[in-house]
Amino acid sequence: MDYLKFLEHSFEVENEVSECRPNSRLEYLADHIFNFTTYDSEMSELFAGKAVEVCAAITDGKTFEYIEDHENYKWYLLMCNMPFFSEKLEWGSSIRGAWWNQKITFQSLGLWKGDEQVTEVMDFSETEWKLFVDSILEFAGQGQ
Repeated sequence: MDYLKFLEHSFEVENEVSECRPNSRLEYLADHIFNFTTYDSEMSELFAGKAVEVCAAITDGKTFEYIEDHENYKWYLLMCNMPFFSEKLEWGSSIRGAWWNQKITFQSLGLWKGDEQVTEVMDFSETEWKLFVDSILEFAGQGQ
């Protein structure tokens, strides 16, 4: 599946059908992918931006580099304790070196295939999840 096109299409549909239209891609990610509830566009964008950074650090295996900065360290620990992350991560003796689970389930009511809302739980292998996360990064303007 082309996850980037999936996200772009879903963002467009949400802007057409939702009463609370996301103002930006980051706000869409905050509300529909990371499942933050703020009712504040600025805070949604801040939270999603930090979540995207943490996704990149985990996916790239650079969590220790990311948390060298004290501010990043605080955001990293906070994000890893949010449901989006905590339900999908594993770590050995320290959360600071977390990695994605080998099998991940994900559900969002903000994803669309054509004009049909995706309501079922999506199952991802580790490889598929990394492709999905790479698409989130690209969608947010942080990817390749």
